[in-house]
Amino acid sequence: MIKLIRGIFFAILTLIALVCGFVVYSIDKAVSNPQRKQLDSYTSSEGNRGSFEKNGELSIFNLHGSYDEMGQQYGALAYNQLNEIYQNLVPKYFSELNYKTILSFVLRTYYNWRLDARERAILQGMAKTSGLTYRQLLSIEMLPTLITLYSGFNGDKLSDAGGLGHCSFLSIWGQRSQSDTMLVARNLDLSTPVTQLDNYHNLVIYNPSANNDNGVAVFGFIGFIPGFTWVNSKGLFAEYNDGRRSVSGFNFVDGYIGLNTAFYGMFSANNRAEFTQYVNNHPAFVSNFTAIVDTTQAQALEHAVNNPLSILDGQGDGYLFFTNLYRSEFKGAKLTMHNCVEKIKDTPSYACVRYHHLEQFIAKNSQFDIVDLKTFFYTSLDDGGIYQTGNSTNYPVAEVTIHTVIGDLNSGKFIYSNHQNKDLWIDLSLYKYFSK
Repeated sequence: MIKLIRGIFFAILTLIALVCGFVVYSIDKAVSNPQRKQLDSYTSSEGNRGSFEKNGELSIFNLHGSYDEMGQQYGALAYNQLNEIYQNLVPKYFSELNYKTILSFVLRTYYNWRLDARERAILQGMAKTSGLTYRQLLSIEMLPTLITLYSGFNGDKLSDAGGLGHCSFLSIWGQRSQSDTMLVARNLDLSTPVTQLDNYHNLVIYNPSANNDNGVAVFGFIGFIPGFTWVNSKGLFAEYNDGRRSVSGFNFVDGYIGLNTAFYGMFSANNRAEFTQYVNNHPAFVSNFTAIVDTTQAQALEHAVNNPLSILDGQGDGYLFFTNLYRSEFKGAKLTMHNCVEKIKDTPSYACVRYHHLEQFIAKNSQFDIVDLKTFFYTSLDDGGIYQTGNSTNYPVAEVTIHTVIGDLNSGKFIYSNHQNKDLWIDLSLYKYFSK
């Protein structure tokens, strides 16, 4: 009996030692890299060149070469910003000894396990030029997730079984489009504390040289590699919305992070069918939506945890829109657009309200142009639009619109605005950035 007790005691001590060792090993060490002059361009070790430009409140990185080379260019061109983020924000989540830090370590380990080899190569390249290690860069990449996880959606914690909801999407084409071209618009909505990253909005254009991969333009934050909104060199547009309010839960064993899946899929896919197949081949870690759009049609990919992928066309001829509640009646769905009652039974970010506002907008006119989409996506919830200010009178727990991307997919001409200065609209000709 004494031997058994002694064995249990030593087993517990061993477990504690392993946990402590994991924590000590995983803690991100402080860095004090000096600030450098901002580079306009950087040539990687194999001779390919990446460039940097600042357009209003948007940092633009145009990268070329192998994934490692593009990482080298990214790390050198974003050196100051990456080090600022690491020094000012990462310690809150990876340097203190508490349960949140341990959870951050576990999530970072899981996240790294699910990375595509291409993204690993980007991070490895960044580690060569940024003054930060691979793991430190991975900590930066985790920030949007961790900020949301620990602060909640304006008070609505992720632990709330009710779930979440954010972001709005609309596409217009055919006879509903004044230009007879494919128009797309998306608002990225996140929790108010994510505005800590307001100084780091970026557009990264990856131009890979190997494996016949496509060029991909990615809107997000500096250091957050997968981004949230994508356009590729084959004329595909994609964006990501959360779907956990409809179907909650996780798929830890087989699931893949939806943002990363969409990012990787844009490198590989030459058309809507190939992108859809790529998403279908990667089960969802958490429930989500992805819009996949080409110049002729838009579709919604409703990807619920532990359910088959549902592929939906538009609600009518020439238009498709969604927020965060599924139209498909998935197994285990708690709330869908079929049983959502506006303002009474809704998500913390008013996914149902936003859906009905989109519905009303579509019903107002027979045709739309970029200006119409801009006006509506910039109109607040209080005034019948979908733009979220975070301090709405009628919708007190509404989130914050982080960025808005609106454009003509045929021409590649887009307009962009972000939370740092929402009144500043930036004109972008995305296709000019794609080259081999």
